[in-house]
Amino acid sequence: MGFIHVDADKTSDTFNMGRLNALIDGVFAITVTLLVLELRPPESGLADLGKFLAGMLPRLYIYILAFYSIANHWIVQQRTFRHITSGDSQILWLTMLNLLFITLMPASTALVGRYPGDSLALACFSANSFFHALVSWIFWTYVARNQEKFAAGSESRLLAITVRVWLFISIGWLLSILFGFINRYLTYASWVLWPNLVAAWAARRRRLLMVEMSDLAEGQ
Repeated sequence: MGFIHVDADKTSDTFNMGRLNALIDGVFAITVTLLVLELRPPESGLADLGKFLAGMLPRLYIYILAFYSIANHWIVQQRTFRHITSGDSQILWLTMLNLLFITLMPASTALVGRYPGDSLALACFSANSFFHALVSWIFWTYVARNQEKFAAGSESRLLAITVRVWLFISIGWLLSILFGFINRYLTYASWVLWPNLVAAWAARRRRLLMVEMSDLAEGQ
């Protein structure tokens, strides 16, 4: 992609979107790699291997969940970031803030892996994901409100769906923080079910919108 030029008060910020996307991809790749470091073999010898593997199951579950979450964030980022045709300092800093919470995922994952039944550990993981979703909602709200500047070629209703998706995801992660102090199994279930329910809702809304737009195009 080319360069983005943003002029304001006779000053100009130039962002190379290709380099920004490369940075995003690199951060996601490193973060996913760091996740697996918590799945270390036992240091006391093979005699304890069976016991270790049984005790590692909670960590393995959290690892798979965190891997899926990060991979899903990357897929969503790849799918939605193509709408961005230009940007400014706010776009850049919101993206960097988003990456901050992505890079914290291995730490919050390790915390839950070591203390799978601890309410505070569960709340930390939920809070990390909540702040990531919240920043994503702020990002897409900003883009949608300035569509002509940042996403001129996109359908406004598609952007609106993306904004709602991140709002709903944020609410779900916020509730999961509270669930962590009520029932850990409810928390684990919410981590899996809520994002997928929101994704299914968004996919259906997009399909209906595509059908409506197709019908209008054929009628003209």
